Amino acid sequence: MVREPVVAGSFYPADSSFLSSTIEQYLDKAKVEVRGKIMGLVSPHAGYPYSGTTAAYAYKALEGMDIGLVILLGPSHYAYINGFSIYDKGSWKTPLGEVKIDEDFASSLESHSELIDYYPEGHSREHSLEVELPFLQKVLNDFSIVPIVFNAEELSTCKILAKALSEELKKRKNWIIVSSSDLYHGYDYEKAKEVTDSVDGYIKQLNYKGLLEYDREMREVGACAACGSSAIAVMMMTLKELGANKGILLHRTNSLDVTGKTSGYAVGYGTWAIVKTNAEKEKGEEKGKMHLSIADKEKLLSIARETINEYVRNGKIPEFSIQSEALKKKSGAFVTLREYGQLRGCIGLIRGEEPLYSAVRDMAISAATRDPRFPQLRPSEIDDIEIEISVLTPLQKVKDASEIKVGRDGLMIQKGFRSGLLLPQVPVEQGWDRETFLEQTCYKAGLPPDAWKDAELWKFQAIVFSERD
Repeated sequence: MVREPVVAGSFYPADSSFLSSTIEQYLDKAKVEVRGKIMGLVSPHAGYPYSGTTAAYAYKALEGMDIGLVILLGPSHYAYINGFSIYDKGSWKTPLGEVKIDEDFASSLESHSELIDYYPEGHSREHSLEVELPFLQKVLNDFSIVPIVFNAEELSTCKILAKALSEELKKRKNWIIVSSSDLYHGYDYEKAKEVTDSVDGYIKQLNYKGLLEYDREMREVGACAACGSSAIAVMMMTLKELGANKGILLHRTNSLDVTGKTSGYAVGYGTWAIVKTNAEKEKGEEKGKMHLSIADKEKLLSIARETINEYVRNGKIPEFSIQSEALKKKSGAFVTLREYGQLRGCIGLIRGEEPLYSAVRDMAISAATRDPRFPQLRPSEIDDIEIEISVLTPLQKVKDASEIKVGRDGLMIQKGFRSGLLLPQVPVEQGWDRETFLEQTCYKAGLPPDAWKDAELWKFQAIVFSERD
């Protein structure tokens, strides 16, 4: 029994070479660091031109992992199912090849309840799981799948599948659950962002009850919080039983942001990793670090944008009324400007000498007008720049270079009167290893490439976000 692709050529390319290169481009742009053991993912299922960039963040997190079994959970858009439709035999085909069904695992799940069975109508036209498969084929090597779609709205029904999954997964190793879901559907752009914020909170806390109730409330007013809310809830229930303790947001956007519009029908997209971490260790490591909500990040980007616009055009520095306590705390920050993808200015405050919001305002002016590598930004360029903000944690003295982790740490070097700093995202963007990162930081300071061996080294982390996120 081979399930042929039904949305190849519409939701994603039907040509295998074009599909492969398209996914590779999405993955190359995704920058992901997840701390903890990844046990589950939430990924969108719209057409790739809309949600492919966001989906790539989920699958980027799987690169290099040894995973032999993928449980695929998603909503049934075209058929109402009394229970759960599990595709239990054969294989699924995409332009990239066939992936086998783990028939033994599927059979074991079916033995737990009469509600878990193969209903052909649940899979014959459904796209929610099919669109995830080409990404999995690109990042994993030898794996099998168990696809399950359903419409369960009641918590008691969702628990049936969650209990079966948790009991059977305890017997297996090297597995992951992928829940497929788009988010808000409706005609309100601001509501789309608000709903995504709320869903983010439920997933981070693994609050499956809250998510199901919130989605029910949204449906009562003709919208939805997540079309795959029950799939996400089943995954969270299952993984909490197996030790998962938090969700991590990897990327979010919506169809209007993707198309550059500000009105019309909006569909939200988001990716999260569900992980198991050492909670006590993480609590100690996180002590003293800056935490920013999505609203905080959007406010800082707005401050930077408004400041640059007002200062470059009129020579005035705007004042801002700030309510968020996080933005009033003193923190180091860098503002980076890019024009058509190329660096156009980057200036920062290394240490927390002023409130974060005013540090961003001041560094925005400096990046636009005082970076000695570039001429001052012209009014005609303002609409073409993209703003990125990096909020820094306090500097930590490095005793041994092996402590520095590429993708997590930024680096500052001091030797004599010379110093240089590179942000955490720089080595990732350039594809550097640790030694190259150290050498390039030396160059930034005007020092020989091996000066790091007897210089003072300081590391830091950063919350990095931009207008393209």
